[in-house]
Amino acid sequence: MKPTTRFARSLLHTLLAVALGAMAHVQAAEQSGKSGSHIGRLFKWTDENGKVHYGDKVPPEYSKQERKILNEQGVETKTLEAAKTPEQLAEEARLAAQRQEQERIAAEQASHDRMLLATFTTEDDMVMTRDGKIAAIDGQLRVTRDRIEKIEANLSQLTREAADLERSGKPIPDTLNEEILGARGQIQRYLDYIAGKRREQEDIRAQFEADIRRFRELKAAQVEGPKQ
Repeated sequence: MKPTTRFARSLLHTLLAVALGAMAHVQAAEQSGKSGSHIGRLFKWTDENGKVHYGDKVPPEYSKQERKILNEQGVETKTLEAAKTPEQLAEEARLAAQRQEQERIAAEQASHDRMLLATFTTEDDMVMTRDGKIAAIDGQLRVTRDRIEKIEANLSQLTREAADLERSGKPIPDTLNEEILGARGQIQRYLDYIAGKRREQEDIRAQFEADIRRFRELKAAQVEGPKQ
């Protein structure tokens, strides 16, 4: 065999051995990465006596309390919070509901503010609107009182007829008793209606009083401009 041929074959064998070795190294590294992806990960926890423990697994009795995860260098990288007690969960729910209610109130106030500024130009506009609503109810009350007077006049006539029958010893017809009861009931319903309308007037006055104060604040804020 010629020296050149032997040298070529020797070089080929050397290159093949290097390539096979590199492939084996890569496969070993990949396998090591798959099987040992959690190697070096440690947990840190404290027992009921305040003693700190380390390990690759947290015992079940400590799995619901705060734990910390450490990397290969022993540096804390993550904290696993302890499971919340029923009292803590209830308090969180209460605070969340409180925040939600505050946000709802704030949103309603903002919507009402926009309505005030879009509807009224001056405080005088608001006073005129308030007085107009109260006057409209006053008109309804006058009509209702007129109706009551008419029913009361009819009731007086019915009660006189019933009294005359009693004095003469005659029985009072059921229809007459029903008319008397019906008239009294209708008067009471009208009186209740009047009371409700008067409460409505008081609500209008109170609402507009608050709206005028708020309108004054909004207008003052517009003059001052946005706060820095």
